[in-house]
Amino acid sequence: MPTRLHTVGACLALLAGTALAAPNATPGATPDSTLDAAPHAAVVDATPQWITLGTGGGPLIRRDRSEPANALVIGRDVYLFDVGSGVERQMVGAHIPMARVRAIFISHHHIDHNADLGQVMASRWMFNQYTPMPVIGPPGTEAMVDHLSEAMRAVELAPIGAGAGGKKPIRQTVAPKDLALNMDTPTEIYKDGNIRVLAITNTHYHFAPGSKEAQTARSYAFRVETKDRTFVYTGDTGPSRHVEQLAQGADVLISEVIDIPAIRAELLKAPPSILPRDQLPEMIKHMEEDHLTPVEIGKLAAAAKVKSVVLTHLAPGSDGETDLSGYTNGIAPTYGGPVTVAKDLQRF
Repeated sequence: MPTRLHTVGACLALLAGTALAAPNATPGATPDSTLDAAPHAAVVDATPQWITLGTGGGPLIRRDRSEPANALVIGRDVYLFDVGSGVERQMVGAHIPMARVRAIFISHHHIDHNADLGQVMASRWMFNQYTPMPVIGPPGTEAMVDHLSEAMRAVELAPIGAGAGGKKPIRQTVAPKDLALNMDTPTEIYKDGNIRVLAITNTHYHFAPGSKEAQTARSYAFRVETKDRTFVYTGDTGPSRHVEQLAQGADVLISEVIDIPAIRAELLKAPPSILPRDQLPEMIKHMEEDHLTPVEIGKLAAAAKVKSVVLTHLAPGSDGETDLSGYTNGIAPTYGGPVTVAKDLQRF
């Protein structure tokens, strides 16, 4: 019978041997194990790929669409943009090894976008990925990482296969950074040999002026520049001149989208135990003001002169949807470029 240490060794071997799928791979394809062999054993296609790991608008958990999460893959390096519930399982589906993740970017602190940050931190730690990984997000990100690390102290005290030197504290394996509270122009927030990331605040929140929330909560859009292509990820936002400025000339605009009639119908059906009736008007107003309809996406894409549009964070994004026209009707009158309603694990 294999021992626990043998089991852990097998897991580590699997982690090391899992490879990134080739650029033209389809979901479910068998990975090419040569990609993670010796450093010079194979040439890896470094063409940037944006993978929609999760395309459902939260916070409801669905079967067909995972929670919001995205991966930018460049050769052997991976960057995560939002880490909603189920992100690690989706990474397995996309053949993305956790060991290849170089940084995480969080657009805002709604639970559907940050729920699995602790899971990712713990998995890296479990498999001995100790290089401090940047975790960059809105104000509160540093505190969140601190508290998640503290909450996992019990995990640290029950290590498996720690070796003679033991394992480092989880907190030492991450390097969180809060973005500036006010970011009214595209601002560089990260740069390495593969990418340059710029951020700007968007319009996902409309809190009462002077309220605690208005003083602390922020939502951001990201522009990711590579030597080959430029991607802009809106995060969650309503119509925004800031995002329009950020998206100028991008090769791919990855935009959230909402079908207002469909989401209104879903909200009206929600039982009062889940959505009290006195909260319904405020919730509908949030959906109408703080998200992007197809009409607004068309205006944004045209004004920014982007080359293509990928729609994600589908709301309601219900299981079993067959008619997706509610996510696209209204784009064509202003924008004539290619538009794709993304599915989980698609590559762009």
